[in-house]
Amino acid sequence: MELTVTEARRAELIKGVLAGRIGVVDAARLLGRSERSVYRMMCKVMVGGEEGLAHGNRGRRSPRLLDEAKRKQILDFAVKKYAGFNDCHLLEMLAGFEGIHLGRETLRGLLRESGIGPKKKRRGRVRRTRREPKEAFGMMLQIDASLHDWLEGRGPRMTLVGVKDDATGYVWALFRKAETTHAYFDLMKQVFASHGLPLSLYSDRHTIFHSTKEPTIAEQLADRLRLTQFGRAMNDLGVQVIKAWSPQAKGRIERQWGIFQDRLVAEMRLHGISNMDDANAFLKTFLARYNSSFAKTPRVPTAVFMKAPDKPTLDRILCPQEVRSVKKDHTISFDGVTLQLPPSSKYPALADGKVLVLQHSDGSLEILYRDEPIATFSAEAMKRLTLANAKANIWKVA
Repeated sequence: MELTVTEARRAELIKGVLAGRIGVVDAARLLGRSERSVYRMMCKVMVGGEEGLAHGNRGRRSPRLLDEAKRKQILDFAVKKYAGFNDCHLLEMLAGFEGIHLGRETLRGLLRESGIGPKKKRRGRVRRTRREPKEAFGMMLQIDASLHDWLEGRGPRMTLVGVKDDATGYVWALFRKAETTHAYFDLMKQVFASHGLPLSLYSDRHTIFHSTKEPTIAEQLADRLRLTQFGRAMNDLGVQVIKAWSPQAKGRIERQWGIFQDRLVAEMRLHGISNMDDANAFLKTFLARYNSSFAKTPRVPTAVFMKAPDKPTLDRILCPQEVRSVKKDHTISFDGVTLQLPPSSKYPALADGKVLVLQHSDGSLEILYRDEPIATFSAEAMKRLTLANAKANIWKVA
């Protein structure tokens, strides 16, 4: 058995001790071992010669070493069924769905040895100042959206709108066609129904959250800023909207999209999802697993969500609202369509009055006068009126 350089040097020193050329104390000092260890090595050389100093496990197969069949099975999963999954995600899928349990470094070494590189290259570190997470669940939610080819060409491009709790990392999200006010209202209904009203929201300066219009004279006198529809709704509910000046300021939700574009895309590919309805259905189970695995315990254990209003009240707050003037013939104009208000026994004369028009996400309109509903136009009725108005305009042009 060929000894390593270190073992050969050790053997020469021990033979010197046995020959009386060097003392045990000096040998222990030179080897960095105790005198007791030197006596053990002397016994090994006396019994087995220089080879006795070699480690006893040399040449033996490790009991933890993966057998060839399992190695091939894992590599087969990595390049076929779970192709495109990152190392950690692949490790979770193997343990959760295939019953294969192994260490992260074992899997990483196996993949690199087989020529399967990491999904993403590590970027150079940039120095940033850390903002400590909020203390309690519900104190602040970071809100944003991500337009991405979530279905990888199997279906339409979609936008994932979501919020992430700053203290725990808990995520709520849903797929929509685009990043719109209605999409965010639907998202907030989901949050309010499951947990209640958060104390604040942390957003970017998208025009859905931040109005670029100059405040009116009345707003300037009252020292109020012009609010968007979303801002008005949150103001009505007592939820503060805080606006970030850079993507890095709300980096926790920004980094979340990178994680979902990795994990969620891979799992939807695995399940063959190709439309938005199926994607939203799968997203519920994905988020349940994700939050169960990655949500953290906050410093303050008690959640601070506020009680949300009942559903009818929320539906009327979480929708775009516009004020319209009633004409002499009890009609109002909305989106180029003339709407006839039905007669009301409680309010027989509404001419020259102001009404509030609520645009619900299903396309229907609800009209309120003094906070009481006086008319409703279904989505189908609005489509018919819009089509009739378009035909009338074509006739006028002709």
